[in-house]
Amino acid sequence: MKSLKFFIRKLKYNHKRTFLVGLLFLLFIGVSVGYAFLNTSLNITGALNIAGSRWDIHFDNIEIEEGSVEATTSPTITDNTSISFSTTLNNPGEQYQFTVDLVNDGTYDAKLDSIEVTPTLTEEQQEYFKYIVEYTEGGEIKQGDGLDAGTSESIKVLVQYKENDDDSKYPGEDIEFNFLVTMNYIQGKGNEVHHTSLYSVLKDAAIEGTYAKEYTGEHHDSFSKEPSKKIYHWYGSNNTNGTAILDKNNVIFANHCWQMIRTTDTGGVKMIYNGEVEDGKCLNTRGNHVGYRARITQSMSTTYYYGTDYTYDKTNNVFSLTGTTSTGEIKVGEYTCKATTADGTCATLYLVDTLSSGTTYNVLPLYGNSHYSGFGTLEFNQQYNSPAYVGYMYNTVYPYTSKTMTSSETMLSSSSLGTTYWYANSVTWGSPTANQYNLDSPYQVSATTDYPNLVGEYTFRSSSQTNTATNVYYIAAVNNSTYYYIQLGNESGTTHDLSYYNYTYTYGDSYTDNGNGTYTINNPITINRSDWYTSYSNVGTGKYVCKNAVNDTCSDLWYTTATSNTSMTYIKVANNYKYAKGFTWDGSKYVLDNDTSTSFFEWNDTNKTSINNAHYTCWNEMGECTTISYIYYISGITPNYINITNGKSVEDAINEMLYNDDVNQVNSTIKTGVDAWYKHYLLEDFDDTLEDTIFCNDRSQNNSSTNGWNPDGGSTTAVLQFREYNITSDLSCPNDTDQFSVSNNKAKLTYKVGLMSSPEANILNNSNAQKTGRDYWLASPYYFNYGNAYGRFVSQSGGVYDRYLFSANGVRPAVSLRPGTRYSDGDGSMANPYVVE
Repeated sequence: MKSLKFFIRKLKYNHKRTFLVGLLFLLFIGVSVGYAFLNTSLNITGALNIAGSRWDIHFDNIEIEEGSVEATTSPTITDNTSISFSTTLNNPGEQYQFTVDLVNDGTYDAKLDSIEVTPTLTEEQQEYFKYIVEYTEGGEIKQGDGLDAGTSESIKVLVQYKENDDDSKYPGEDIEFNFLVTMNYIQGKGNEVHHTSLYSVLKDAAIEGTYAKEYTGEHHDSFSKEPSKKIYHWYGSNNTNGTAILDKNNVIFANHCWQMIRTTDTGGVKMIYNGEVEDGKCLNTRGNHVGYRARITQSMSTTYYYGTDYTYDKTNNVFSLTGTTSTGEIKVGEYTCKATTADGTCATLYLVDTLSSGTTYNVLPLYGNSHYSGFGTLEFNQQYNSPAYVGYMYNTVYPYTSKTMTSSETMLSSSSLGTTYWYANSVTWGSPTANQYNLDSPYQVSATTDYPNLVGEYTFRSSSQTNTATNVYYIAAVNNSTYYYIQLGNESGTTHDLSYYNYTYTYGDSYTDNGNGTYTINNPITINRSDWYTSYSNVGTGKYVCKNAVNDTCSDLWYTTATSNTSMTYIKVANNYKYAKGFTWDGSKYVLDNDTSTSFFEWNDTNKTSINNAHYTCWNEMGECTTISYIYYISGITPNYINITNGKSVEDAINEMLYNDDVNQVNSTIKTGVDAWYKHYLLEDFDDTLEDTIFCNDRSQNNSSTNGWNPDGGSTTAVLQFREYNITSDLSCPNDTDQFSVSNNKAKLTYKVGLMSSPEANILNNSNAQKTGRDYWLASPYYFNYGNAYGRFVSQSGGVYDRYLFSANGVRPAVSLRPGTRYSDGDGSMANPYVVE
């Protein structure tokens, strides 16, 4: 027989409500087993050697539970077989608790032969003192419990100063207690220890190996505690198993349906919301229920009633305000039916989010017909034009902007000819009709074959011979039934004839800068606007152009980048902006670094590439400005950039948007909705049953050394990729500003609720195990391209994809049950979920 003994000594209490507990916790293991066949003399000469057989039951891995008072002497393992500690409990409600692993590291199975606890607490003592030794994952330690070779069980030890409203229940003098718990283990196969914890459900499934497995990568689930438990998760190795998981991971908790995803490294169980319970079941045929729709703006009034909570009448499909209701003030964070009576009802309820302008507010509407699997649909963030908005919370925002480097000149317009239209070789302005064009001797053509002869003619595109108009069209070219024209308008002060609108364009392959703000075209060729249709291919791209030049000279010189039969696209040569890798700040303005600068107006491939090493610009030739621009991406020849002030750099901007300690100040759209949902359904009755775990919103860059936000050579054709740009199964969350937790002041959650991350969805390994028939958001950012932020979501078919943050996807909150949470009924199927009371 092997004896396992626990000694607890000196429990002291006095009338001042100071509870002194001196606890000596000892384990003795004695081995006294002989095997007769090894020592018996036999007639057959020989030798028998059993190698490696051993008896080894010991303690390991002490973990102090959160909320324990400070120990006078912390629990310490001595000789692997004894633990002692002492502590003082000063106030009712205080407790000291730790867990320790009981490990069978031998080669023989063991079972508990007996367990004795002495002395037994009197009824009087039970009023104010509580002492527990039980399995951490729930359940009484009983005779016959097995501890198989190579396995372990976690044991919880708790001493607690119980609260009692009746002071007479407390003794009036110091009392000391001495306890002894003796557990006797013997060799043999014991009964399986049937824990009823959800942690054990996943653990057992992982040991069996068909539908779950152990996670072996990096992980970090608690901001305030070091990992102490293994992580197990559902795992669909194929489509059949992925589908089967959906009928094994169902839980009813807080009167709602949930799906278990994985355990946490603190011993909790992380779950994702799966809608309302119907008839005690969580079937995928459930009907619709209450939930959000995309955020909208609504005019609000101080005459409306606002309430801190609401109820929903399923029979009549209407909402009513509850909690504290009031009028006279538009209250952010409260609900309204937009009714002027406190008892007004509505089919659409509004949660007031943020002020838009005046009395118009951004609101989250609630309806009664959301898909069963989530709490409606919301944007991850209604704003999306900055990397900051990928945050579950955010603070400083540097919105992107873009600059169109080219301009366009409309040379000709086009329309269709008709044989019913009237045409003329000339027009007259103001006679016989004042302030109108009049066709001179109008005529019609009899056939479409006459259309080419209409070049040089005028028309109103009217079937009326006597029609006059304030605009007339000069036909510059004809192609089949399409004509290309110059429109003559009615501007005052003009000659109201073709000469005013028939501009000249002088072009050449080079120019001379005259030094006085004017440029002269070298080897010039001049064409009229009316010649454009037949000449545009000669102008082409890469030509220098002066409009209405005088002696081939102008002050506004153009460089063509594209031409068509109706237009010319160009860059102004005067926009010879300076770009540089760095700058100095003199306290009032930026000055671009001359040593790393480049200047150009032509946005060709060579010049665009040079921006990779010269991202900063002032959008002028001097290179001085009070607001500097940083170009991070170039789309075609359109630079996308952010504006920076007060001497800051792009590194400052990135840190302020993604990494600084104060980066998490403002709720995303979806966090506002998730928090309101939690407050309504879970806060009052179920908050204590949840653990404070990390919800990861990893904003670390996957390509920080090469994307356009890196001033030291970052490519302006490379988008900013976040960590989950390539979908991983990595549960680590290295940035503390991305570890959203109630305990993390740098990423502080209001409540113990968040969203699942992309890795948490991906460890399920099969789309069938992830799908609900509706898209739903994950917490992981994807990328920021030239002007839009994207996040990860699970599609209705179960795949993990990316989408604009302003898209309305399903809202499925995630929570984590505290370690040791047990279920009272069920088998995890949709028809018979595990029930957490």
